[in-house]
Amino acid sequence: MIKLHHLNRSRSLRILWLLEEIGAPYNFVLHERDKETNLAPDALLKIHPLGKSPVIEMDGDIISESAAITELLCAQYAPNMMPPAGTSAYAR
Repeated sequence: MIKLHHLNRSRSLRILWLLEEIGAPYNFVLHERDKETNLAPDALLKIHPLGKSPVIEMDGDIISESAAITELLCAQYAPNMMPPAGTSAYAR
């Protein structure tokens, strides 16, 4: 099962949308920024050393960066959403 670590005011909303769109099973973990410093909480720093989000846990791996997560999720759960790698359609 996929675990999405969501940080408020981050790009992880796009991963949440994608998970819903492709119908992949997932758990949602909400992390709130510190109201004074705007930094990620310690709980997220334990998952990603820079406190970045989005981060997913999948098959024992931790994957960060929304583009990498998107490509991985589409390849595994919705291959029809992506043209084959190496084609001009993929580049577009």
